[in-house]
Amino acid sequence: MGIDRRAMLTTGAALAGASILGGEAMADGAGRPELPEGAVVLTAKVKAKADEVEAVKEALLSLVGPTRKEEGCLCYNLHQSKSDPTEFVFYEQWASQAALDAHGKAPHMKALGAKLKDRTDKGGGVAFYKLLG
Repeated sequence: MGIDRRAMLTTGAALAGASILGGEAMADGAGRPELPEGAVVLTAKVKAKADEVEAVKEALLSLVGPTRKEEGCLCYNLHQSKSDPTEFVFYEQWASQAALDAHGKAPHMKALGAKLKDRTDKGGGVAFYKLLG
């Protein structure tokens, strides 16, 4: 079974063209998120124990779907470090502090503590940011 390189190149070129067109739209200002007044931007870092990476990853991934449906959630993305698989970072944007506070009280967030118990190391934490440009 061989690889159809011509089809791959044609598909790649079409996707690249779509990306370029999307980039033009982004260059017109669509790429800068317009956050509402009082929006909250943060990162939340979690450091898994070396032998608990998959369990921590599963627990953190379980938050993504329900959180994205929460009122006031503008962006909720989970990332895993390429250089250190034990490091996870959430990038979050919330419409307000009240929305973020409600997120902390959501059932899936309350259940997280039990899922992560004895599976994480020090090195995590939360950092808040402001949009500059």
